[in-house]
Amino acid sequence: MALEINQVYKTPQGRILKVKTIRESGIHTLITIDEKGEVLPDKKNSFGHVVDRSERLCSDETIRSFKQIKTA
Repeated sequence: MALEINQVYKTPQGRILKVKTIRESGIHTLITIDEKGEVLPDKKNSFGHVVDRSERLCSDETIRSFKQIKTA
């Protein structure tokens, strides 16, 4: 199955990721979304430091380990 922009995947940890950009290098950009499809902001601790980024870089091999979710 070919990777396309706006495809939605669920990771084994329960995160829902949406494909944002596809690169020829095999490392693609995915963003974390909620069940409604809205982008989740970066999580920060009490000092204002980012502890969980919304944007993730994943390889083709990693994306193959995710389960694709059908969007309506």
